[in-house]
Amino acid sequence: MKVFIDVSVLTLATFVTGIQRVTREITVRLIDGGDFEVVLLHYNGAEDVYYRIDNQAFVNYYIRHKGVKEKMITKERVPLSKICGGTVFFDLDAAWMCRMKRSYLLPVLKGQGARIVAHIYDIISVTHPQYCLQRGVYNFMDYIGAHLQYGDEMIVNAHATRDELYRLCARLGCCLPPCAVVPLGADFHESGEVGVAEVRQDVADAVSGKPYILMVGTIEPRKNHRLLLEAYDRGLKALGYRIIFAGYMGWNMEAFSERLHSHPDYGQGLYHFEGLDDKAISCLYRKAKFLAFCSYTEGFGLPIIEAVQRGTPVIAADIPVSREVAGDCCVWFEQDNAEELCEKIRFYDENTADYERLKQESSQRGFGGWESCYKGMAAVIGKKEDGKGQ
Repeated sequence: MKVFIDVSVLTLATFVTGIQRVTREITVRLIDGGDFEVVLLHYNGAEDVYYRIDNQAFVNYYIRHKGVKEKMITKERVPLSKICGGTVFFDLDAAWMCRMKRSYLLPVLKGQGARIVAHIYDIISVTHPQYCLQRGVYNFMDYIGAHLQYGDEMIVNAHATRDELYRLCARLGCCLPPCAVVPLGADFHESGEVGVAEVRQDVADAVSGKPYILMVGTIEPRKNHRLLLEAYDRGLKALGYRIIFAGYMGWNMEAFSERLHSHPDYGQGLYHFEGLDDKAISCLYRKAKFLAFCSYTEGFGLPIIEAVQRGTPVIAADIPVSREVAGDCCVWFEQDNAEELCEKIRFYDENTADYERLKQESSQRGFGGWESCYKGMAAVIGKKEDGKGQ
């Protein structure tokens, strides 16, 4: 079975976190798995055409860190007519950001008999547009509307997201396509524990000495990094903690960035790192006292399981999707309550046996890896119209 995947957004991105990491991990496994003939696509907006990406060059660049990204894109054009009956179009990347709008693309592919499968990370642009760029909201409406109308299958990572999709369809008066729940993986491409000596010096300096609380992910309004900075000033500093933010500074965070980088403790008790590789992120997870997860809303919450898989306890704002993903693995606090966050940390500082128990429970909690996630998605992709496998 031939599977077409548009990875245009990934190939244009300067970082591999969140959705980019998912796209990388699943695409590489689809290529290496041998179950499908995978055709990777890059959309050239200036020419209004798709070009094929060399599969092996893709794997070499994103996994082995060899080669030049731009040279992955071949000169072979892939006309839309090739995506037809007997093939699958798998929308895995952050495709609403692609210049090839799905409201145009999907009806063409559907008319040609292609089967359309989409991985829907969340519908936050619909449920919480205040946390999204206005342009992104408009683009996502186009994307999700097209998939609801023309899609054959959907994949989500949490039942909470599927419930949101059901509610959206009820409001729109349409039916939700068959929708499978496939949790994400959290393992990195690493062999053994990453030591301080293997990461860059500024990261090594930050993780040495005092204990620290970590936040991982793009810094944007809905992630609520502001709360952890507030908690630092209200009590975490006095408890002897450092704070490390690892992620790119996103949109509408100018005030937060100014407050963080002009803080008198910046570079001593407060740190911000961008562009870290998997080794550095893994090192940060393993050596953190806690991962803080303060989001107002999420589609899954990948950092939670990335931390737990490395034996790092998580302190998290109590929201439904995090409860579903993490269960009893987290120490929960009321959203936007910096004082409660500080008190929870203080409790575990004063009760070291409870902290060690929490840490041990975290290390023993099993989550599926990327291989399990890939198999779940491959099972959906490989279904035929009659519901049977390949």
